[in-house]
Amino acid sequence: MLEHHAHPVSVHFPNGILPVAVVLFILAWVFNTELFGKAGFINMVFVILALPFVLFSGVIEWKKKYNQALTPVFKIKIMAAALTTTACLISVVWYLIDPDVLSPSKAWIFILVNIVMLASAGIAGLIG
Repeated sequence: MLEHHAHPVSVHFPNGILPVAVVLFILAWVFNTELFGKAGFINMVFVILALPFVLFSGVIEWKKKYNQALTPVFKIKIMAAALTTTACLISVVWYLIDPDVLSPSKAWIFILVNIVMLASAGIAGLIG
């Protein structure tokens, strides 16, 4: 995993899809269109499928390359990964339970969860 840079390579997949999904959710909310909401949801499913490998490869790299150093940077990365994963799961499950979650009257909390998810993924990426 270290030799082939599994973690840095695999993390690009969800970090590329997350902004698209969030933008699609926002467009679905603003324009009150179901199509964008469904497209955002489908993108989030792909993120959920990729996250276990991303997290696993990150842990392996942290253990083997960085000797499990619990520096402030790694604490932030671990917290950001946990927050991103949790928010992503909440988003997918919430959409499955209530596909009408993006209706204008109740979408703001759903959108906020997704923006928090996107921000935490961005923080993890920015600090390396």
